[in-house]
Amino acid sequence: MKTIVNIISDENPIPAYLFVKEMYEPGDKLMFISAKSTEDDLEFMSELMRVPNDCIKEILLRNDMDEFRYEQICRAVIKRLQKGETYYVNLAGGTRYMALAVQQVFEKFGAEFFYVQTEKNIIIKSKFDDSINDNDDQHIQIKYRMNLSEYIKLHEMQSDLHNSGHTPIRSELDVQNLFDLFSQRLLSNRDYRILEILRTDYRGLNYAKLSEIERPRKLRAEAIPDIRKFLDFLSFTPDSRDELNKDELDYLTGGWWEEFVYYRIKETIAPDDIAIGPVIRSKGVKRQNELDVVFIKDNQLYVVECKTGVHTEKLFNEIVYKACALREALLGITCKYYICSMKQDEDGSLKRIAKNMDITFWDFDVVSQPELFDKKMREAIK
Repeated sequence: MKTIVNIISDENPIPAYLFVKEMYEPGDKLMFISAKSTEDDLEFMSELMRVPNDCIKEILLRNDMDEFRYEQICRAVIKRLQKGETYYVNLAGGTRYMALAVQQVFEKFGAEFFYVQTEKNIIIKSKFDDSINDNDDQHIQIKYRMNLSEYIKLHEMQSDLHNSGHTPIRSELDVQNLFDLFSQRLLSNRDYRILEILRTDYRGLNYAKLSEIERPRKLRAEAIPDIRKFLDFLSFTPDSRDELNKDELDYLTGGWWEEFVYYRIKETIAPDDIAIGPVIRSKGVKRQNELDVVFIKDNQLYVVECKTGVHTEKLFNEIVYKACALREALLGITCKYYICSMKQDEDGSLKRIAKNMDITFWDFDVVSQPELFDKKMREAIK
């Protein structure tokens, strides 16, 4: 039996969670070193780990025990330890000073030290001795794989992932057909106008009767007398002969592009978990955020914002800054964000804007070439 030790921070709970999932065996004890401000986070994480409550020990440091109170951190930790115990200590998490203090204390108890490197999905077992040979470190591949629900709960978010409806509504062949029409520039100006009317006047409705779209009774709605002909051109057959339901309206006005990206990711990357359109929010906050395509691979979260077009640089800036705010506030600092658009970035300005905010932008030149698009996606998860 051993005691598994983690330093808990409110920025990134993933290293601690994976360390327990990989190292815990029945009979082991868990020790969490945490500031009192993260006490609620600690309780929630313990529940998610699904280990017996009586095996968990907590060392709660005063909130004012910051990096300038090194000796106080050492004293708070050492008085809770026992000689003869076997300690496995994960030094990933908390501030640098907390990690140094924990290392100094546990060295006196013959502990084994580890560092969870989430970006490479490995645990490094380190030897802190006089050796200067880096080869002495042992790299342990993390076998455990989180799903999206786990990741979101660890970051204290709520989502609708437990509901159905986060998979494509159309087949891959249907989506590919629509992609070909767009990528090969086969749509006329009239076709684009029809899509714009559907987006402006009908997106978000529970349904829209085709007869109403042809001859709308709303004064502000623009008529689309050729809507049936347009649907035939797209090879799009509604579930009902007389109307378009909410999913179909969403699909025609941009949802198809999310489904295309979803299918490409599933085929090229084989993620551990993937969803279209999940809605997330912080606990106790009403404001919701819908993600286009989100997936997890080797315990790393990826979010892909899918845009059929980005008409102005100002609009693109808004998309980028919203993505940054969402990542910082909800998704965690290690989340990787991508924007995927059918727009051509002729002068590279959009790519530069995204790169400055640590976001990757793929434009029409990338997505219109299947082999290049697949290559870029494979590179993204390395």
